Amino acid sequence: MLLVALLVGVLAAWVLLRRARSFPRARPSSKPAAPEIDPFEILALQLRLSTLATQIQRIEHDETSLARAHHLRATQYAYDAILRQACLLVGLDDQSRSPATDELVSDTWVVDEDERMRQELELCARGWSW
Repeated sequence: MLLVALLVGVLAAWVLLRRARSFPRARPSSKPAAPEIDPFEILALQLRLSTLATQIQRIEHDETSLARAHHLRATQYAYDAILRQACLLVGLDDQSRSPATDELVSDTWVVDEDERMRQELELCARGWSW
């Protein structure tokens, strides 16, 4: 009886091994796998974006603060920088900015609302929330 059970077990293992070899194996892709993004880095950026967005709203509604325009501009600049960092992290290219723009230091600062909106929408489409 023990010999029959052993024989059936060996036969079943042989059949399973034979079937496993007959299935086509997954071929390695010619494309290299995209590097995995650290979820804690994503979370840190989302937290920073959320904090800056809250600060912008607070500054916009507080009419008693001194140097309000300066604080608003500085906070928006920080928000745009973090937004740009987040876009680079997920692989979005920076279409509207030229490399020379980062090198110039200017007394004037212009907020590109359209570019900011595009970046925010692209990140939201990829599941980001802040």
